[in-house]
Amino acid sequence: MKLHNADSAGNRARGGSGRRTVTEHRPDDHDDPPEAEPRSAKARRKSRGGRRSTGRIKQAAAKRGARKHSGAKTAAADEPTAGSRGASDASRRSARTRKPRTVDHVSRFSASALRRVTVLGDRPEQVVYTLAEQSRQKHGTYVLIALLVMAVISLLALLAALVFQVLNPQAATNQGPAPIVEPPAGHSTLRPELFHAQEQQDIFEPIAERAPDAEPLTEEQIFGSVQELSLSGMELTLRDSEVTDTCTALVWGDQLAQTLSTGSCVSAARGVYQDENDEYVAQFTLFDLADADAASATLQSLDSDTEPGFLLPMADGIEGLHTGYSQATAQAMGHYVAVFWVARADGAEPSGDDSMATLNVAAMDAALVVYEQVRDAKEGEED
Repeated sequence: MKLHNADSAGNRARGGSGRRTVTEHRPDDHDDPPEAEPRSAKARRKSRGGRRSTGRIKQAAAKRGARKHSGAKTAAADEPTAGSRGASDASRRSARTRKPRTVDHVSRFSASALRRVTVLGDRPEQVVYTLAEQSRQKHGTYVLIALLVMAVISLLALLAALVFQVLNPQAATNQGPAPIVEPPAGHSTLRPELFHAQEQQDIFEPIAERAPDAEPLTEEQIFGSVQELSLSGMELTLRDSEVTDTCTALVWGDQLAQTLSTGSCVSAARGVYQDENDEYVAQFTLFDLADADAASATLQSLDSDTEPGFLLPMADGIEGLHTGYSQATAQAMGHYVAVFWVARADGAEPSGDDSMATLNVAAMDAALVVYEQVRDAKEGEED
């Protein structure tokens, strides 16, 4: 017994029942099995007669599975990138398996276009160019249609204007430039010594524009009710009168004639008044223009110093309207311009009395037709 007890530690462990001592190292699930363990296990199996219970077989299989799982975890810890990539790939595969990816309309259209390209054998660039060319062609078609529509509208408007001119020639020339007629050769170029221009007044607003269907002036219309004029003992009688459709033939001066033409002066009337002794003379002239603006422009041309121009005298035998002293007043009256030109018949200077002033005011009554038109226009507005 003593000799047996004095044996080595290894021999003591091998004796008896063959069980491991408490101090014997047990490998955990994370340690690799030592090389000596198979021999010990073999020795234990021999001592047990080669029999293993079903429970121990299952326990050993469980331990081996645990060791394999631990080894897999250790490998995963050593290679995190590969494991993460594998897990990510697996996640994507499972996601594709679980839920189909939604394809929007653009992607579906693109896939369809690519399939069509593959079938036709064209390159994608050619399809893009083809689509762009089709878009340009459509845009050009729209532009062409718009131009054609505009051309048709313009043609219809022109046709309507031509029909209007044929049916109503007077209205068609109402706003157009009037022809310029040169004054007769050797005409007088007398301008009054005293000239007064009176601008538009509010009273003439109702006749600021000439009616499109207005008829030309007539002698009866202008002078029918003003055959005689009188004021403060000054008695005047109409000696001669005329109405013309060539306004520029009654004036001299290029600028004045051009202004009347631009203002569409289509009619003018003038008349000469004298007293019973033929001592004084008054010439009344009325221009019928398109509107108040044209009348104001004509008034400025009559008063221009840079481009002189004025009326031509109607009566050749009256010296006071060709040479000598005279005075005049011009007034814009809606679309009319009235000029009152007075003088002594012999062209002499005025005397010390107020005869010339009275003559000038008396001559203004010759424009009675203008006030009548204002009255009629107001009554028409009220109706």
